Amino acid sequence: MATKTYVIDGYGQIELNNCAFRRDGRIEAQCALDATDFASVPAENGMLLAIDNVTRTVAFPEAAGTLPIGLNYSAEHIYDERTPGLKNFKLERGEFYPRLGLLAVGDKFTTNCLSYDDGDFANDAALETALGAISTTPVYGGICPDTGRIKLQDSAPSAGPVLKVIKFTTMPDGQPAVKLQVLSV
Repeated sequence: MATKTYVIDGYGQIELNNCAFRRDGRIEAQCALDATDFASVPAENGMLLAIDNVTRTVAFPEAAGTLPIGLNYSAEHIYDERTPGLKNFKLERGEFYPRLGLLAVGDKFTTNCLSYDDGDFANDAALETALGAISTTPVYGGICPDTGRIKLQDSAPSAGPVLKVIKFTTMPDGQPAVKLQVLSV
């Protein structure tokens, strides 16, 4: 099985629908992006990242890792007034520190920062078909150790947080997205 990235225009976006970390302070904003994982790729909103408070870095989560996992919901900056929009925001290593919220059971958020295994869904169209049928066949989300994106799958993940797709929807700019609820952390 190969991990595929769900194709979107631009970078991952996030909309926090109901997340407790904004109210109770379970936020990490003092760790830099890992030099290895983010050497050639940016951090995108909607990624699930591992927080290492010993090295003060955030990195892609390990499949059987023991580090806490946070949801990247960094404040967007407009770099160029000719290209506004949330889809154009990314964090490069050495710029700003990302802001991550520690998930709790029941949290809900919407994102399009997604990936999947081609063993579960053959392509983006097959994934979208499955997302359209979540009322009868659930789709789950979890960590993707290779990309940091939320990995959608047809069964609940065995490691890391367990998320469930509760709605196939859109981001404010009209791009397809999923609304997720945290079932366990």
